[in-house]
Formats: sequence, C-alpha cells, structure tokens
Amino acid sequence: MQERYLGDVHDYIKFALLRHLHEALKVRIGVNWYLTAPENNGDGGQRGYLEKSEWKSLDEELFLKLRPYLEQEYRTLENFEKDKILPENTLYFRTKVSAIDGRSMWHNHAIFALSQAQLIFLDQDNGFEVKPESMSGRTHKYALYKEAFDYYDSGKIVIGIQFAAKVKPLNRVMEVRKKLIQSEDCSINLPVLRGRVTPNILFFAVSPLCSVNAVGDALKSSVAKSPVFKKLEKRVELIP
Repeated sequence: MQERYLGDVHDYIKFALLRHLHEALKVRIGVNWYLTAPENNGDGGQRGYLEKSEWKSLDEELFLKLRPYLEQEYRTLENFEKDKILPENTLYFRTKVSAIDGRSMWHNHAIFALSQAQLIFLDQDNGFEVKPESMSGRTHKYALYKEAFDYYDSGKIVIGIQFAAKVKPLNRVMEVRKKLIQSEDCSINLPVLRGRVTPNILFFAVSPLCSVNAVGDALKSSVAKSPVFKKLEKRVELIP
C-alpha cells in the first residue's frame, strides 16, 4: 500500500466492505497496511467516483469522509486514522515492509500489533506472491501466503486483496484460491468479491470453520445491500 493511493476507487470498495463486515460480524478489524515507499508511476489516481452522486448509496458516510482525499496533500495514514474512516476500535500496523532479510521480524511485529483483532485485512500493494522471478526486487509489494496462514492459524478471519492487472481475473481467482485453501480446516470455498474497476480488484477470505457461514453470509449481503451495483452495471459482484 502507498499513501498516495488513499481515497481512490479501490479504497472506496475495500473500506465499504470492511465497514460492512465489522457491522455484520461484530468483529474488531486489524489492518496490516503492507506500507511501501511511494512510486512515481502515475497509477492510483482514480477518484472520479467522488464527483458522481450515484456512488453514495454504497456507503454515504464513507463517501463523504473520503472526499478530502481529492487533495493530494491530505493523503496520509495519520489523516485516515484520525478521520475514523474505519471503526474507532480498528487496529493498524503501518511499519513499512522490510527488505526480505527482515521480513520475518516485520511479520512477527505485525502479528503482535494486531493480536486483539478478530478480522485481519492484508492491504498488499499488488496482491499475493507470484513466482520469485516475477517479484524480483519487489517482494515488499506482495503478501506471502505463509503470512495469511499464520493469522488464520491463530484463529483470525483473513481478508486479502489482489489486483488483477494484465491477467484474466477469473484465472487469478482460481490460482490464489487454490493456494489459500490448503488445509482440511479451511476446505470450504468462500466467495470472492470482485470490483470491476481498472484494474479489477479481488478480495479473498479465509475463515475458521466456526465462523465460515457467517463470513459467507456477510460477503453476500455486502453486495445485496445496496442498489449502487445495479446502477453501475455490476461494478461489484461475488464469484462463488
């Protein structure tokens, strides 16, 4: 995650989802920002939705809270947390992702900082890890599957994002889901939430069996609760 992305259309979808899950599941959220240094590559600037009133119906309070992020200088995590974009009791870990030599220590610090949360959101820059040669020098932009498993093994619900750029979204869904759902205790496929923006954004969930039905219902109701998706030609949908 890079601070300069704050308030773009991907943020609106993911924070609307997290706010809904908090309300539906009555859980405390922990956000691991997977914070990285900003890059000057021109992406992450899609904020035109903030000028379109039809987007309000997804989460009007969130919509209004994100409007200040139209201003570049306002896009800081300090402002985000101060503005209570997510519920007040949300926990955050915003230490920058270490170089690979320090990755394990960084991950352990994150687990400790978010230990009191029941739902962990991994806000990785690109998504889950890919082949090492494709991540060369950019491992900090990805979440490792082991990191998601460690949270899951401690009894957490885990939500991770995946950007589907230069790849067919459904192919990426199958690839990531297959690697996430590896153990017998996590053998039930939860639906994947897909945001049809550019690039597509995918949300993968794994959950302890004791809460998997509730998580599945909450994901379904996150799409069903608002007419905004019909108005916007199914910009957000569930992949079973």
